Amino acid sequence: MWRAPLRSAARLLTRLPVRGRHRLADLAGAWTNTGTPVPTVRNGVHFELDLGVRQHRMMFFDLYEVNIMNYLSRTLRPGMVVFDPGANIGYFAAHCLGLVGATGHVHSFEPSRTANAQIRRLNDLGAFRNWSLWDMALTDHSGTHTFYDTPRVMLRGFACLEGTFDPKDKIPYPVEVTTLDAFCAGRGIAHIDFLKLDIEGSELPALRGAARMLAEGRIDRIMVETTLVDRTRGEVEALDRLLREAGFRSFRARMDGRTDPVVVLDHRELREDILWLRQG
Repeated sequence: MWRAPLRSAARLLTRLPVRGRHRLADLAGAWTNTGTPVPTVRNGVHFELDLGVRQHRMMFFDLYEVNIMNYLSRTLRPGMVVFDPGANIGYFAAHCLGLVGATGHVHSFEPSRTANAQIRRLNDLGAFRNWSLWDMALTDHSGTHTFYDTPRVMLRGFACLEGTFDPKDKIPYPVEVTTLDAFCAGRGIAHIDFLKLDIEGSELPALRGAARMLAEGRIDRIMVETTLVDRTRGEVEALDRLLREAGFRSFRARMDGRTDPVVVLDHRELREDILWLRQG
C-alpha cells in the first residue's frame, strides 16, 4: 500500500529542476519495483515499464533522455511529421504524438518481431490517425536484410541489422528494409520535421539512403545517437561530412531543451545524442 504514495511523491520531486533528480528517480524506482511490469499510458500509447531496468525507471519518472524530450517540446508543433526508426516500446512515439497532435504524424519503424508484437498487443493502431508502425528498417538499400533480434531488446533496446554488430545472443531472421528516399517517395511524404536516428550502428547507412531528401532540404532536424571512440571515428567523420555538406550544423541539447553548438570531431571520445539542424 505504501508503494503507490512513494511513487507519487518521487514523481513530484523528480519534476523539480534540481541536481540529483535522476539519482532520486533511480533509487525510488528500484525501491518500489515489485517485479511486475507497470502498465503506462502516454498520449494514448500503452506500454509496459519494468522498474528493474534503469532506462525504464527514467521513463516512468519522465526523465529518460530529458534533454531531447524537452528540445522536442520546444520545437515540435501540431501538424509536423516525425520519423521514429527503432521504436522499441513506443515511448518516443508517445511523446511526439502529444506534440504533433491530430494533424501531424509519427512514422515508427520496428523490425524486431519482439518489440513490434508488444506494441501491437498493447495498442489498437487502427484507432490512431496520426501514428503508423512499419515492420521494416531504414538503411541504404531496399529489399531484405538479415536482422539480429536479441532476448534483451525489450529491456535494453538492443537489436541491429547484420553488418553493424554481431551480438552473441543474436536471433537472426530476414526483414524488409528500405531507404528513407524510397519510403517517402512511395507514400507522398514531402517533408520531415524531425528524424530520430538511434538504430544501433545503422545511422550512417540510413542517412545515405536519404540523399534526395537531404539534397532538396526536405528534412529539418535530425537526432543521431553518436558514439565517438577510436574504432568509430571514421564512421563519425563520414556522417559529420555528409550532414555538413547537406547544410546542417551540430548541437547538443541542454536539460531544459535549449541548444548549444558542438563540434563533434573536436572530441576524442563522445557518447551523446547530437542534434543536427538545417541552416537557412
